[in-house]
Amino acid sequence: MGTLALLLALTLSASANSTPGIACTTMNDRLDAATGKFTSDCDDASFCSEVGGANGTCQPRQCRRDEFPFGFANATVPPLCPRGSYCPDEGSGCRPLVAVGQPCQVGRDEQCAPPGNWQDLASGLNANGSVCLNSACTYVRRSLSWLGDH
Repeated sequence: MGTLALLLALTLSASANSTPGIACTTMNDRLDAATGKFTSDCDDASFCSEVGGANGTCQPRQCRRDEFPFGFANATVPPLCPRGSYCPDEGSGCRPLVAVGQPCQVGRDEQCAPPGNWQDLASGLNANGSVCLNSACTYVRRSLSWLGDH
């Protein structure tokens, strides 16, 4: 009975993710509530590429944000993005940093462009004087250390 359960678990696990060329939809793109990990119809090494809102196909990731990414055992790892750009959660390709007031992905402060005086605002609580707050890029207005004083 244990072998049957293992085979069933492996089958369900394999069907939950797709490989490049398989049909997908970005409507299923999401962050896992427990882990914060991005999940989609595609496997960890691919993203769902849609054209004009129509269902798409899983394509190999074009970029990565992690130094040691998941899902690339014995495979070519996509590049990290150069300074001044970021890789979105889905890995669809490097994009320019986001201006203040524009949308950013949840928990992705590094997507936001820094203000001109970023050195004065940067701290251990932010990378470059900007943060993604309520899914929008904003500048840090003052040192966040004051939060501990109240």
